[in-house]
Amino acid sequence: MANAGSDYDAIRDDISALKSQLADLLKHTSSAARAKAEDLRDLPAQGAETLREQVKESPLASIAIAFIAGSIVGRMMR
Repeated sequence: MANAGSDYDAIRDDISALKSQLADLLKHTSSAARAKAEDLRDLPAQGAETLREQVKESPLASIAIAFIAGSIVGRMMR
């Protein structure tokens, strides 16, 4: 029966270690998710800036693309 007590102690120690590892994993996961959310928050601004740069580099092509897209949408709405 003395062996059973040491088995329970070992199990208790293992559960305690697992709890600690799980807490560390949750901390790491939440910080990684927070960082990813911040990256996604900046995505629309980055896309808008890229679009502005493309329009500045080739304004005629931008006008042509906008005209074609408008024509297509106009025809679809008829």
